[in-house]
Amino acid sequence: MASINKNLGQRIRSLRMSRDLSQDSLAERAGMSMKHLGKIERGTVNASIQCLDDIAKALDMTVREILEVEHEQSREALLVELIAYLPRLSLKDMQTIYRLVRILAGD
Repeated sequence: MASINKNLGQRIRSLRMSRDLSQDSLAERAGMSMKHLGKIERGTVNASIQCLDDIAKALDMTVREILEVEHEQSREALLVELIAYLPRLSLKDMQTIYRLVRILAGD
């Protein structure tokens, strides 16, 4: 159970930081103390469904979106999964993805 709490806490912290929110700002938006949010982010407490819902709303997300972590994989695992999708795509879609990757890579 501890690893579930820790993974969830890391996910919430990552989402908060990606929105450039401080812990204090998110806690205020979610209607909870910064101390409690800190414990949730560190994975030292079980977050109730109500707390998760409050955090999700404060992040303009759903609880389901917070719990979706399949995209958070190692670089190697993500690369294997991306490559597995390519044969299913049309040539036009593959060309679009190729252009996007080149842009993102700075080429």
